Amino acid sequence: MSGWNFDQKSSKGDGNKKNFTKFPVGITNIRILDESPHERWIHWLQKYNRGLTCPGKGCPICEIRKKQKANKESYSYNMARRLTMNIYNHETEQVEIMEQGVTFFTDVKEMMLELKEEGKTLFDCDLKVKRRGEGKDDTTYRIDLAKEYPLPESVMKKVEEEKVPDLNEFFGVPTLEQVQRLIDGDEWEDVFASGDDKDDEEQFEVE
Repeated sequence: MSGWNFDQKSSKGDGNKKNFTKFPVGITNIRILDESPHERWIHWLQKYNRGLTCPGKGCPICEIRKKQKANKESYSYNMARRLTMNIYNHETEQVEIMEQGVTFFTDVKEMMLELKEEGKTLFDCDLKVKRRGEGKDDTTYRIDLAKEYPLPESVMKKVEEEKVPDLNEFFGVPTLEQVQRLIDGDEWEDVFASGDDKDDEEQFEVE
């Protein structure tokens, strides 16, 4: 699912190996390459130290969470919403997939609306992302509009060569059987034998 309406529940997704944006402490300048974000829900599997896209209706993990909620028990699997967009990272000089939470993308949306009032889009202007803190509880981001200019030919050529992925296709959805096998303790590599799954090493809180 793609779009700027974060109030609606989204569909799901998981994906292949690709460069994912890691914001270091300090300032990172980026250029958004998509019109709107792709949205998905992720379950955190502590055993594998990875996130898994929720397949939706009939998801075995969701069923476990429902029963635990009804019994007022602690959740065995945390769940979080993730939004992603393709970007060009000026610091790494790479096309990357930027994945963040709703708060981060709400700030990006504000930048988008500000540019829209001037008849422009996010593709016309760099964004300056300033990160403070390194831990889960003290990390904050500030996003500001930065330099407005057309991306140079060298960058556009790199964007073309690195083949910006269609995120709706890139993030595949696991089957209910695959999710159940992970719950049962099967090895991640055996469940996803093609080897094209994506690690999600960032833990998150229950939503």
